[in-house]
Amino acid sequence: MDIKFEPMTEDVYSDYIEKSIKQFAEESVRAGNLDKSQALEKAQDQFTKLLPDGLNTENHQLLSIFHDNNHIGMLWLHIKWTNLGKEAFIYDFFIDEQFRGNGMGKMSMSALDTYAQKLGLKKIGLHVFAHNQRAVYLYQKMGYEFTNHHMARYF
Repeated sequence: MDIKFEPMTEDVYSDYIEKSIKQFAEESVRAGNLDKSQALEKAQDQFTKLLPDGLNTENHQLLSIFHDNNHIGMLWLHIKWTNLGKEAFIYDFFIDEQFRGNGMGKMSMSALDTYAQKLGLKKIGLHVFAHNQRAVYLYQKMGYEFTNHHMARYF
């Protein structure tokens, strides 16, 4: 497999975090979770709480994804111990736009399975916005199952 995960560099992290906060705010508004006027501020607050020490935040791995030495995306994992054993939660996973649609997402998720086994993980969880059908399809294809459904009706 040609996919590798490497720790994010400080330069990559600075660019990543800025874009990721903005994207999370936009997706949260689209999903109806945040009001547009407060979305960016709330997203910033959430990221600050999750990553108080940036790249050095304990139990978080911020990884760059490479395919044949080309930087193709990012992966943010939170690793913790639970009653099931060692688990991870994917806070963010994305493949850069120019690499989408040619199997890079599937290859990266397969590489994540191998990486998870090396780490001794028993489970990987994630959140996906319901309107992101492309991601939902990928995760289901890779064996992820729904564990919760949140529904709402807006007026």
